[in-house]
Amino acid sequence: MKSSDLTGKVHLLLTKSKLPDEWRDNGAQPLRNVFEDAGYKTELTLCDNPDAIKEQISTTCAPGDIVAVGGGDGTINAVLDTVISQKVVLIPVPLGTANDFARTLTLPDDLIDAARASIHGQIRMLDIGSVNDKSFVNAASIGVPADARKRINPDLKRTLGAISYAVANWQSWHEMDPLDLTITCGEDDPQAMKLRQVTITNGRYFGGGLRPSETKSPEDGLLHMFAIRDSVDTLSGLDIAAELLFGSVDDSSYATSIQCDTIKVDGEDGAPILADGEIIGKLPAKFAIRAGVLPVFAPNSFVDEVINDGEAKTKTLPQQNEINDVMRDTIDFAVRLEAIYPVAQNSALKSLCHDAAGHLRSHARQLELGVRPFGINAASPDPDLQNLEELRDKVMGWLLGNADTRLANGLKARADTLTTEIHAITLDNQPAEVSKALDGLATEMVDFSKTLDRIAKDL
Repeated sequence: MKSSDLTGKVHLLLTKSKLPDEWRDNGAQPLRNVFEDAGYKTELTLCDNPDAIKEQISTTCAPGDIVAVGGGDGTINAVLDTVISQKVVLIPVPLGTANDFARTLTLPDDLIDAARASIHGQIRMLDIGSVNDKSFVNAASIGVPADARKRINPDLKRTLGAISYAVANWQSWHEMDPLDLTITCGEDDPQAMKLRQVTITNGRYFGGGLRPSETKSPEDGLLHMFAIRDSVDTLSGLDIAAELLFGSVDDSSYATSIQCDTIKVDGEDGAPILADGEIIGKLPAKFAIRAGVLPVFAPNSFVDEVINDGEAKTKTLPQQNEINDVMRDTIDFAVRLEAIYPVAQNSALKSLCHDAAGHLRSHARQLELGVRPFGINAASPDPDLQNLEELRDKVMGWLLGNADTRLANGLKARADTLTTEIHAITLDNQPAEVSKALDGLATEMVDFSKTLDRIAKDL
């Protein structure tokens, strides 16, 4: 879907019970103003539950309309298939407890800021996960998280928010028996395992801010799975929790992780499956990815504009979407390096983060200048992102003894991803300034990776 397919109308669909008190009397006018100021005709409907939101989308929305859906991850999960089938564009308004989908899109916590960042962003076609033909956007879990779902105290959830999930998971970890499961990744041979938990993710976050991988994206066409074996004791379980909250389990000695486009889980027939905060099925299960099917207005990207030089002309840039991704991920990488710099203990790693962050921002600026004649303007990252990354890394340094090694592994994964994105662009087809900027960025990444490899040997 393209911006030219939009009708210019926003349907603001908010869950009554989650509406902020100050908006009950003014009809959520501050939120409506954001969309109306951006040039969209906006209609507000207050809904009792996700089924009512689905009904509104099915009966009142036309293809190309925008639906701004207010609720939590469970609400987003409930409307996914309706959004896709009606060919409307989704904007999440984070009114839930965890709001992991909003985190994946790097939306700010403030509702007005989140709406503004979305409506001035760009349409992205995101992947959707499915389990037994039921959709999920963030993650689906078997074992401890599914058992914990029934233990969550509603009063505690209202009081403590996402912390209530941790309390329930702690109870399940100690009281639930491990599961005998057989897991098949794609065409690989099945693996029999005795496990406490299996979690399969499509988004960057799940479970109230947990992050299983440094590089997972809802646009990569893959599912990421991690499994925790029954032999993991309570102390090691805390280590895994720290990895999920502050780093990645991809290099964990306590969890097994893989990436595939299909995953089968057999055994323990009838065991519940939790997806985006709700029980949506039971074992046995087949997980799959539906690539690029969900239209979402996402921030922190780039907006196409028409160049008007007296006549209606549109300048096009070859592989524009790929260049958008490189530009976004270059800035994100620089933010990550700047966050690691104050908490890294190794002086060589610290120096690399400091120097490379400045170099990446310089290359990003050159690329921005190169694409500007084509009407592509860079949007700034969420200003809270660096503070959040610094906090994560600082706490990881307190809890995990090999924090520098884990940070270096994460940087290596990000560098490899960005390098792959750059190499996917054919430089000969690009304007000279764009080609020059991309070539300089590619050289920078080669130098960065070589230096990081040398540092990693001494950590």
